[in-house]
Amino acid sequence: MTPTRRSGGASPFLTTAAAARLAGLTPATLTRRLANGDLPGYRFGRRWFVPEAEFRRQLRRRAWMVRADAVPEVIRELTQTLPAFLTADDLERFFAVRRTLLAEAVRMPAFSARGDGTTIAVLERTLQAARNGCPPCVAQVGSRGVQGAA
Repeated sequence: MTPTRRSGGASPFLTTAAAARLAGLTPATLTRRLANGDLPGYRFGRRWFVPEAEFRRQLRRRAWMVRADAVPEVIRELTQTLPAFLTADDLERFFAVRRTLLAEAVRMPAFSARGDGTTIAVLERTLQAARNGCPPCVAQVGSRGVQGAA
């Protein structure tokens, strides 16, 4: 059975339930490991967002794949398909949460639930601030950012 995403769209995140199934953990254990920084995740309020590609790499990681300074590259990997200016629709698809929950969950500066939008740079800074303590797991860092699929 393939783990499910938060929606059928283009979100790079898994649900915590799907990530727990993939790792063979209970949802409570997965949440503890996210909170401890043992597994990669982004926390906004009470919600965890689990990046699928990095999570899969982390599950089969090798010591050479973990880099403490790779957070910006991992975030660029998550956001590489997004436009420079993001509307509420873009953010709703990216996080795979309903618009009514988006402003509450993400609490991004320069973002309004009215649909004004924000820039990719603000989203990247917001993700960096929300990143848990898990060392980023990268496949291969090249001159153009993170390369390689999960």
